[in-house]
Amino acid sequence: MENEHSELIIGYLQGRLQGRSLDDFYAWVNESAENKKLFFETKALYEACAPSRDASEIQDSWLRLLDKRKSRQRKRFPLLTRISTYAAVAMFAAAVTSTVFIFSSKEHDGLITRYVGGDGLEADVVVLPDGTRVSLGSRTSFSYDSRYGKSKRVVYLEGEAYFEVARNTNCPFIVHTGIQNVRVLGTSFGITNYADDQNLTTTLVNGKVQVEFPGFSDEVFLLEPGFQLACDRQNRKIEKRTVDVYEYVAWKDGKYVFTRKRLEDILTTLSRWYDFHVFFQNPEVKEVVFSGELRRFDSFSDILRLIEKTSDVKFTTTGNTVLVRE
Repeated sequence: MENEHSELIIGYLQGRLQGRSLDDFYAWVNESAENKKLFFETKALYEACAPSRDASEIQDSWLRLLDKRKSRQRKRFPLLTRISTYAAVAMFAAAVTSTVFIFSSKEHDGLITRYVGGDGLEADVVVLPDGTRVSLGSRTSFSYDSRYGKSKRVVYLEGEAYFEVARNTNCPFIVHTGIQNVRVLGTSFGITNYADDQNLTTTLVNGKVQVEFPGFSDEVFLLEPGFQLACDRQNRKIEKRTVDVYEYVAWKDGKYVFTRKRLEDILTTLSRWYDFHVFFQNPEVKEVVFSGELRRFDSFSDILRLIEKTSDVKFTTTGNTVLVRE
């Protein structure tokens, strides 16, 4: 394998890739069967070094995800070919050689299990050791270490996820999202925490959660079902509000529901599903609002045509670039 591809794999396994580098990695993995095989073997070797995990189950999940993507490829926007990545991978510190897959027992004590959310069309589901189910949105990074479940159940999230937490009153479940900690015992809720979004939101479906913002706010918030906590990172404001929770968690069921939402925000979400860049010819068009429900399996071109039919907005696509005009 060429040196540049070695660096891409190492960077991905270490969680260091962002932006264009992460896109380059996805493109490389999807380029050939050999590339997929190499990445799969890397993951399988890692699983063989982690006795607490069932490697065959992870292997089956990986193969199912590859099959899932192949069956959907016809529905995707042309040239937008990103591989679904739902794989547990370890933090690596050296080049991709046989030596990096051997972990001592001491190293295993702090082993990090990392998942990356898939291609945006269908949520990838992770089942944690205690039975907690986590549905991952597109371009989402989710991880936990080997101490999970010993006294606390601590996980880390960047992106979007829906949690169905197994109840355990003696072992609280805590989600770290950078500036926010969400603490629960057993409940269902969604978090949206993309680095390029101004707002970080936590939406409670059932149960009860406690939310803190260490270093950002001294206030501790309690959420009840039907409420959402929105943190404006730029203006340092936190708002607790009632919402239609379905609108914020329907993505896990393959739907995108929006009520009077700005076109810019809609296209930002769609860009994470279909991997495109958007440019507005007239900035005022960003503020046009729409309401509706989209199926995440619809082709990208069909979605754009639907928006065009219900407004004066027009789209011009070139490769993976979309120009928005009136």
